[in-house]
Amino acid sequence: MSTGQRAALVELTSALHGWVGPAAITAGVLLLIVALFRRSRSTLAKKRRTARPSAAEWW
Repeated sequence: MSTGQRAALVELTSALHGWVGPAAITAGVLLLIVALFRRSRSTLAKKRRTARPSAAEWW
C-alpha cells in the first residue's frame, strides 16, 4: 500500500467516524423516545383495563 493510498484510507475512516457517532446517538435517543411512548401507552391501557374490566373485552 502506497503512502497516498494510506493517507486516503485514513482520511476516509476519519470522515466516517465524523458522522457515525452522532448518528448512533440520534438513533439511541429516538429508540428511547419510542420505548418510553410505548411504555406509557401500555401503562395507560393496563390502568384502563383494571378500572373497567368489561370494557376491555369488547373485541
